[in-house]
Amino acid sequence: MALAAPALYSQSLPGSEPPTSGAMYWSKSAPDCSSLAGESPVAITSGSTVVGYSCYVSGTFVWVAAGGGWVTSISVAAPASAAIGVDYSFYDANGANLELDSTPFNSSTTTSSHEVSFALSANQPADINLQGATSSAPKYSSTATGTVYAVFYCPDAKTCANVLPQLFYVALAPAPWVLSAPIAWDTALWTQWSAQGIDDGRANRLSLAIYNEDTTATSYTVSVYDSTGALAGTGKTPLIPPLPSLGTDNHGNQILGEGGTYATLLSDVISTPLPSGFFKILIDGGLHYGAVEVIQFSRPSATALQVGYEGASGSSPSFASVQLAKVRAARVASRPRPVFNALAK
Repeated sequence: MALAAPALYSQSLPGSEPPTSGAMYWSKSAPDCSSLAGESPVAITSGSTVVGYSCYVSGTFVWVAAGGGWVTSISVAAPASAAIGVDYSFYDANGANLELDSTPFNSSTTTSSHEVSFALSANQPADINLQGATSSAPKYSSTATGTVYAVFYCPDAKTCANVLPQLFYVALAPAPWVLSAPIAWDTALWTQWSAQGIDDGRANRLSLAIYNEDTTATSYTVSVYDSTGALAGTGKTPLIPPLPSLGTDNHGNQILGEGGTYATLLSDVISTPLPSGFFKILIDGGLHYGAVEVIQFSRPSATALQVGYEGASGSSPSFASVQLAKVRAARVASRPRPVFNALAK
């Protein structure tokens, strides 16, 4: 898996178990992964030996805030059916590698890297705290922002289909609170998105995070509609960097890196006054794919709003139509992957 250039392989979180005697998240024979958007299994290796094959699922947490009073925490648990391999890669808002300090929950051991990986036994949970940029340690006074690309490896398609990670934004003192955000799976991207909320410029504010998962730099059009359905304002984001091409793998398959992400208050995109009361937001990428996160801040709390597919360009989005198998395969190249160490229990 080559996600950004240069794409060094991951630094595993500390664990004492030998790589092939811990959580085995692979099958000795190639499993049928076709139900996962028609994918092919990847080989898992220990040294120069292929020990088995894994299915995988992958996606992006479209916004990360770590340091400067924020901690981003990522949690996941292995399904009851089997062990899983977990790989997190960190990027800044332009898609470049981001070196972060990460610490497992209830641990004092810090890993400094742009990528961490580990294996989990069946039913084993893990929570990883991202403290901030390595360059700003130990106080982490500045906030590092960007994205997290996550890949989960499993011995069968059923186990991968049941993996459900979450990202939490943790605001520290003096008013601590926790905000949960879902992952944007590589197979669930689209070109237009919508949400509903309130922004009165005071206690209630709306913010957007837009992630470009296309091979073209894209400016997204943001529109708001008032309580009558009338268009009340529109604006455009700056160009957001695309998924860069990193060449091809040994099989001639294209490899893509990480796209850019853009986060801002809604009022910074819409220059005209926002509608009073409850209104709708439409984010339109035209013909270009992306993922969107919308957060409602209602002092002193916040929540990630449900964001849905739209058909603003006259299209009719369906589950089948949002499958992006080619992009997904290019993000996770089907070449052998070294075994991850088991997470210390």
